[in-house]
Amino acid sequence: MRLGPRARLQVLLACWLVILSGLLWIVLGWDLDPEDYSNPLRTWRHRLLVLHGVAVYLLLWVIGRLFTLHQQHNWRAGRNRASGLILSGALLLLAISGLSLYYPPHEDWRDAFSLFHQILGASLALALPLHAWLGRKTRVKHPHTPPHA
Repeated sequence: MRLGPRARLQVLLACWLVILSGLLWIVLGWDLDPEDYSNPLRTWRHRLLVLHGVAVYLLLWVIGRLFTLHQQHNWRAGRNRASGLILSGALLLLAISGLSLYYPPHEDWRDAFSLFHQILGASLALALPLHAWLGRKTRVKHPHTPPHA
């Protein structure tokens, strides 16, 4: 089942807000001295982290909608399963690693979880367009799929 224009826009806005806020957070902290509390970038970085967290809640709501509007139907129809499964798995791992950053199982693991979360999150910027492209490619094979949502 193809997403309608409104649902597609919601998915894209939520995903890109999460991706861009995360990438900007990484870029602003790239060469930031962790001991320099007077650097104004630290304030902006904190605001981006808050925006990232709020955007994630929005994305979780959108993903919940996608499950009923998009994923179940396409899974049963056998369309775009591999990239959808990879995308869903990546989002689940991002949620788990994000929670692990907020509530680390052990403080010594924080840096490893952070690096994993950053790499996986950046790869989402590639996985999302790839999934959409593969879906369009599949739709050509199934031209009678009605638009929905």
